[in-house]
Amino acid sequence: MQIDDVAARIEYEAPQHVRDVISSLGQTEDVRFSPNNGRLAVAGLLKNKIAVFDISVTSSGNSKNITLTNAHEISSSYLKLPHGLDFIDDEKILVANRGGQPCVFDLSSDALGSTEMAPLAVIRSDKIATPGSVRVVRKREGPYEALICNGSGNTVTRHLLDVRAGCSTTNSEVLFKKRLEWPDGICLSREMRWIAVSNHYAHTVLLYENTPMLSESSEPDGILRCSYYPHGLRFTSDGRFILVADADSPYVHIYERDAAGWRGVRYPLSSFRVLTNEDYLRGRYGPGEGGPKGIDINDAMNIFVTTCSEQPLAFFDLPAVLESACSRKSHQRTLNQRALELKYELDLLDDLASFKNSRSWRITAPLRWVFSGLRKLSGKSF
Repeated sequence: MQIDDVAARIEYEAPQHVRDVISSLGQTEDVRFSPNNGRLAVAGLLKNKIAVFDISVTSSGNSKNITLTNAHEISSSYLKLPHGLDFIDDEKILVANRGGQPCVFDLSSDALGSTEMAPLAVIRSDKIATPGSVRVVRKREGPYEALICNGSGNTVTRHLLDVRAGCSTTNSEVLFKKRLEWPDGICLSREMRWIAVSNHYAHTVLLYENTPMLSESSEPDGILRCSYYPHGLRFTSDGRFILVADADSPYVHIYERDAAGWRGVRYPLSSFRVLTNEDYLRGRYGPGEGGPKGIDINDAMNIFVTTCSEQPLAFFDLPAVLESACSRKSHQRTLNQRALELKYELDLLDDLASFKNSRSWRITAPLRWVFSGLRKLSGKSF
């Protein structure tokens, strides 16, 4: 695994009132481009608000120019620890609240005239428990789907949204749950073949092939290792790479598929810094904090953005980062080796689940935390 220096940020232009909104966000969790890439939304967890920025990205030669032209702060009595968000379309956004229910807000020009909003719709279901991340599957025909990570429920649920009827919910079900320990982030490949989920407390990213056979008892088809507290994650639009924000370090990790697709066990092709040590340590007040939280890639696949409390918005040149990552070939494994590694990893997850139910887990937790930190400092896999 190659570990790079701090990646060069692309500085953005913004008037002072926009910069004031950015600096007032506090602890941020998720960030998302709108479908037309003209807006960028950020979840402000502790301030119980979301911020929506009007954004323009242009290229001139090898340089990218980013301008944030306006900012809208949205507050609501329904925003209770907003953690995850995704656009339904360019004028509607779905927000997952750690302390409440997922809700849909209208972002049309008329609605944005007031910062205090009532939701357009609320997703209510007894299958939802501590919702923290959401991805909207937009379809040309039929209802849209909202995939929601439920932290304390250790499930990913699927909810059908009727956009033509005010985003009302027509059906809710548990999509999968096996091996999940506080799912904290979710994304889909563009062709919707693969679903990736940040398995926060098991320190892995799990990948499931999105087939009609997917159920509560489905095993993951792939596992990504070496991200200690995986949070936000995104496939590139060509499906070749996954970028994973590690909330417990100043790094974003890059993983690459191979002939097996995303099946089997993978380690980062490259890990690169998006935070200085100083910024990372200022934001670190406990396990799983200090590092990047949200991450997103624009449709042109020429920039990506990260967010965290000490660096609410940071933009990076995606082609340059991927070129650097690919400059060192990843280790290729055969399909049989992938299958054996996956079985081994699933056995480890079984052992971990059993161990956490024992008294030894509570006794040894502080020691494991110290040793995990030493392993990271030494640059070894964990």
